[in-house]
Amino acid sequence: MRLFFISLLALFTLAGAAQNYTIKGKANNEPDGKVLYLVDQNTLLSTDSVVVSNGAFEFKGSANDQLLFELKNIEKRGREKVYIFIAPGSNVSVDLTTVPAIVSDKGGMNDIISAIDAEVKEKGDILNKRIVELQNEGKSRDEIAQILNPDVEAVFDIYRNGIEDNKDNMVGAYILAMLSQRFYQSAEELDAVMAKVKYADRIDFLKKKRSSYKVSALAEPGTMFIDFAGFAVDGKPSKLSDYVGKGKYVLVDFWASWCGPCRKEIPNLLELQNRFAGDNFTVLGVNVWDNEDKFKASLQSEGINYPQIFVPRNNKDNATELYGIKGIPQIILFAPDGTIIKRDLRGAAMKALVEESLK
Repeated sequence: MRLFFISLLALFTLAGAAQNYTIKGKANNEPDGKVLYLVDQNTLLSTDSVVVSNGAFEFKGSANDQLLFELKNIEKRGREKVYIFIAPGSNVSVDLTTVPAIVSDKGGMNDIISAIDAEVKEKGDILNKRIVELQNEGKSRDEIAQILNPDVEAVFDIYRNGIEDNKDNMVGAYILAMLSQRFYQSAEELDAVMAKVKYADRIDFLKKKRSSYKVSALAEPGTMFIDFAGFAVDGKPSKLSDYVGKGKYVLVDFWASWCGPCRKEIPNLLELQNRFAGDNFTVLGVNVWDNEDKFKASLQSEGINYPQIFVPRNNKDNATELYGIKGIPQIILFAPDGTIIKRDLRGAAMKALVEESLK
């Protein structure tokens, strides 16, 4: 996804008579004849299409207010999505030959985001180097988090200020959409900010994140588990309710084979399974966002001996959405009656909680 960042500059355009805009792109890595699409991020409908010719493309249209498009059908670029901000009269250039893509509009909204990209990347590189240094010094994960917390918050302040400084244009709404569930813990908090951000109701994925608060609130500590279905390692249908709510403590790990932090927690989970598994306790793995073959191979390579539920990407029961999970690993301890005791568990704190619960 193209990084989204902000500076103190802002582009303000008043809704009124429609004005023309152009989007000219360089796409030497796209074959001639390929069709590219602009998808409006409010309606998620394709609004225009062009054909790549001689390694280039051009969109022409008109707008009477600010818009946010995603450029679709481009060459796979990892997780990057190419977003383009449009204001009436915009002239935007897009370079798809780089990763991330370079989107520029002579000081407009696209340049506002790109300018802060460099600032945050610089801070991020410094933080990453500092993490390695602290790891080499033998500092624990919790110690590193405590030491670097002020620096992390300084980066987050860039985003918070970006929302505030650009609350009257599409950029503020976009940053809010990307970071809402990191910064705001309740629907009420998010509603208060959205009310101040002019274009908050024009971005579909922000509206969906807002509605997801209602779902994830059902998966907080003290609430009863939400069931979902998947498949056991042998391919037979399996449900969370086959394990949770059956009279024992269940430590459920949402994970994937490609996830480095997930694999770092596996030794801790194995330790707990080997020490306590029985009538009162079990670890349960829930594999999500993964390839089935890689999932099964990792069971062997990691020596995983506790039960698993594999949830395919196209499964009708979206386990991660039900539990408000935006990143993995997500480890949740369920009580014998099926209620959630605690989530976001890791390392020593996780082991201590399991030990205390089983006393």
